[in-house]
Parts: sequence; structure tokens; C-alpha cells
Amino acid sequence: MSMKSLPNFWFEPHPWIDGQWQAGSETIEVRNPATGEKIAAVTRADAATVQRAIEGAVQAQGAWREASAVERGNVLKRTAALLLARKDEFARLLTAEQGKPYAQAVGEIEYAASFFQWFGEEARRVHGRIAAHPEAGREFYVEQRPAGVAGLITPWNFPIAQGAKKVAASLAAGCSAVWKPAELTPLIALATGPLLAEAGLPAGVLQIVPGRGSVVGNVLAEHPKVRVLSLTGSTATGSTLMAAGAPGIKRVSLELGGNAPFIVLPDADLDFTAEQLIRLKLFVSGQVCVTANRVFVHADVEQAFTEKLARKLQAARVGNGLADGIDAGPLIHRQACQEVGALVDQAVAQGARIAGQNRTYEGDSSLREGSFFPPTLLTRVRDEMAVACQEIFGPVIPLLSYTDVTDALRRANETPYGLAAYVYGRDLAQCHAVARGIEAGIVGVNEWRPLKAEIPFGGIKQSGIGVEGGEEGIREFLEIQVISMPKPVIRA
Repeated sequence: MSMKSLPNFWFEPHPWIDGQWQAGSETIEVRNPATGEKIAAVTRADAATVQRAIEGAVQAQGAWREASAVERGNVLKRTAALLLARKDEFARLLTAEQGKPYAQAVGEIEYAASFFQWFGEEARRVHGRIAAHPEAGREFYVEQRPAGVAGLITPWNFPIAQGAKKVAASLAAGCSAVWKPAELTPLIALATGPLLAEAGLPAGVLQIVPGRGSVVGNVLAEHPKVRVLSLTGSTATGSTLMAAGAPGIKRVSLELGGNAPFIVLPDADLDFTAEQLIRLKLFVSGQVCVTANRVFVHADVEQAFTEKLARKLQAARVGNGLADGIDAGPLIHRQACQEVGALVDQAVAQGARIAGQNRTYEGDSSLREGSFFPPTLLTRVRDEMAVACQEIFGPVIPLLSYTDVTDALRRANETPYGLAAYVYGRDLAQCHAVARGIEAGIVGVNEWRPLKAEIPFGGIKQSGIGVEGGEEGIREFLEIQVISMPKPVIRA
């Protein structure tokens, strides 16, 4: 079996502050979740280090704000080019610390680069307008201005893609930023520090501070110079951060948890739909906030669809993401396996049935210390089961039967979350009608991965506030200023 090696580090495992590596106060080990092997020891930023990073960002923001939009955009576009040129080494690093298969890691690097490219282009499209004044001889200048220092907090499941969305948008707007990567996957974030510097980003405009969420998050929320808090994480974390930033009236942008419905209409192409669903659920081993969490299948096609899913699930390969031909890797740690397993066990105890599992990783002795959970297909799942009410965050496919499309839509919306949803069927008018009825920020019709840099993405209800991507994404980091001016007159 061919195995890709871990690339040599081109960075130091310390906070990146003012364009230099500065050792933190304590050390945390980063391990490959597939094997348990230690990859690196990273030093964390303590509260004083985060304060210093914010102060540096404040100092750097003045000049960055005054740089031309074209100049800011060129830095971001050069970053995109550099990232694509080095995507193999970045992908191997990403797989080693996060666990996802190499092919998926390459896709994430390309996805991250698309945001640097997109916001590099959007930087020059930020503009104001002149509005009519009700009094003669006056006019309004309506201008968009950088909000200030942005605090960016990103998760471990897409550690560079989620960072790219926030970093690129904030820098394009003219903000400086302090980026806190996830404690479990700090390496890929630290690797981007020298890349941005090589692209021409001035020192201090982006600070990278790995550390404890309770430490870094609190400092970002409390510091008066941090004007925007942007988080991708759980709904509970988003609520906590929102409350912490409330005394300072921080602007918040939150992309939070989900419980996405996947509705299989009775006329759906079952082979195509099964293939798409397996891809979606094995993507990052189901550790994705927009993955299908509840699969509603019409009773007329339920048995045939279940059989197709079971065959496709068993044909997949689960193992070390650095090996060739792997479809799904490990979960992020052993505790995650226990939590997903508890949901499955509880569902089975309440009447659900395991219709298929994939344990192909068990034949590899090198993976015994890894955090693997078998991709599992569940039938006879009911709405009240925890596996249908909670975000699973694992490779479990719960099938829920329905007989009436209107009823399936009602059940799909009976959740406090509203992040993503999926509809599969041949009648596109029916698909469109169902999609419009779903309470979610984005709906994929016959498409398992609709997220792209060109379109806005954000949740509703308890799934978030604000959007990332599209022409709207940069607005999260801009404020409006209106200047009332006398109209210029020609002097005789």
C-alpha cells in the first residue's frame, strides 16, 4: 500500500505575531488521529500573548486600511496562487493532523485558495455612493469603511478552508485580524503565516494565536479594539461568545451547528442519490456541520434505496488518509467515537436497526491506536430518537420513512437548526418547491456539495448569524459612515 509521507515543516510551532514566531507559555501535542503518532508540539498563546497580538494588529491596521483596494486584493490573489502551487505539502500536513483522506485534503486546499482568489477580486468592488440631500446645495457621501480588528475563531474539521473564508474577507475589507485556530489542528493555520508574508502581507496585519478557547476567546471578546468576532463552531460556543462580546457591543458573525435533512423524493434516481449520499456522509467521516443528519426516504423506495446504500457503503475503504484510495479516515479523537457510538447504541435500543457497517480499517494493525468509527447505516429511525435530534458528527446514516412529501417537509423543519438541506428527485419543479419550503441557509438540489466561494453561506435559527462567501461575505467586516457635505460650487 502506497503511503504519503509527512512534509518537512516550513514553519515553527509557535504563535505567529508581527511576522515572527514567538514561543507561547505551554505546549500541546498534535497527533495523527489515524495512528496516534505525535506530529508536533505546539506552544499555546496565553492571555498576555493574545493581548500583544491584538495590539500589534491595531498598529498594523492603519497602514493596511489606507492601502489601495487593488494592493490588498493582489496580496490575496498571490496567496491563492502560492497555496495552489504548494497544495501537495499543505494537503499532506492537513491529512496528518486532521485525518481526512489526502484527496479530500487537496480539495480543501483548492477550496481555501478559491476564497483568497474571490475576495482578492472583491476587494476592489467595495464602494460607496452619493445620495441626494433634501436640502438644496448639499449631498450625502455614503462610505463603507473597515470595521477594525477582527477576531477569527475556526474549527478543526476544515482548519484551512474556514480560516481562508474569514482571513480573506477581513483582509480584503481593510481590517487586520487575529486568528485563533482549533487546538486540535493548529499546524495548517501556522503554515499559512509565512505564505501570506511571502505574498506581501505586512507584518502584524494577520496574527495567528493557537491556544485554549477559553483564554483566547475571552480576550478577543473583551478587548475594546476588537470590533468583529467571527466564529465557526458549535451553537453552544457561539452563544457563549456572543454573550461575552455583548458588553462591548461587538459585531458577531457565527456559523454554527446543523441538523440537515436529506429528502429523497419518490421519483429520485436511486443509484445517483445513493452515490451522492455516501460521498456526503464519508466526507471528513461525517464531521461536517452541513452533512446529511436525517435522511427522509419515501416508503415506496425505502427498501430499494437501503439496499443500494448498504452495498455502496460496504464498497468504501476506511483507513489512514495518507494511504492511496481511502474514502474515509478516522474521527478527530477517541472521545468522538464514544459519543457517536452512544447515539447509535441508544437508537438500536429504541428500535432502530443496523442495516450495514464498514469496518475495513480493522485489518490494518497500524491503525489500532487510531480513532476510527465504522460508517453505519441505520433504518427504522424515528424523529424523537437522539440520533435524529442531535448533530451526529460522525459517519452514521439514519433513514427515516415518510409517505407524504408535505409531512416530510414539516418534519424536516422541526428542528432549532437551519444550516443546510438536500433534495433529490427528477421533477425539478417539485424539487424547487420542496427546497423553498425548507428552513435552511442553503439547499442542494441533486448536489451534495453546493458551497462555493462565489455564493453567500450562513445559517438561520440557531445555526448562525451572518454569511461567508459571495459578495455579501466582505460586508461582515465593513461599517457604513455617512458624511453630509455642501455641494462644491464654482468660484467666480
